[in-house]
Amino acid sequence: MKHIIAEHHGNAFLKPGEAIVSPDPILVSTVLGSCVAVTMYSPAKGVGAICHAMLPNNLKQNDDLHYVDTAVSYLYHRMTEYGGLSDLVIKLFGGAQVLAGGHSTATRKSVGEQNVIQAKITLEQLGLRIAKTDIGGPLGRKMFFSMKTGDVYLRKLKVNGIACICTQGIMQ
Repeated sequence: MKHIIAEHHGNAFLKPGEAIVSPDPILVSTVLGSCVAVTMYSPAKGVGAICHAMLPNNLKQNDDLHYVDTAVSYLYHRMTEYGGLSDLVIKLFGGAQVLAGGHSTATRKSVGEQNVIQAKITLEQLGLRIAKTDIGGPLGRKMFFSMKTGDVYLRKLKVNGIACICTQGIMQ
């Protein structure tokens, strides 16, 4: 991981309700539970974008990036400013069932599932196809997004007693 960090000119930690769109070679990290992160990358333009959203629908129709529909639309519209739409690579992460009582029932989906569904709907409405996903399940994720290459490095988090055991996987 040290060599990956060294290849970037800066790094940032993305909190819920935040988004970054930049042509700069930044390594962005975030931690996801029921939240989702969507990444967009244009290889031709060298521009990357990522959002971290907590809830599925913005009923107030304002510009609050805590909501999946608003955050994904924001990324898309910001990417249009760079002209990098024809080759966009879209990835979707998160949506785990980590909240107490947050499991699905026959009549209600968990917050994580609702977030994933809304991300897919919004991306489809924008005419965008998802290239890779790592979604759902009972484990949170720590992810790193390279705005230099569009690569995502993912670590699933599993709590075992009081220790946190991390299993590492790489998705490109």
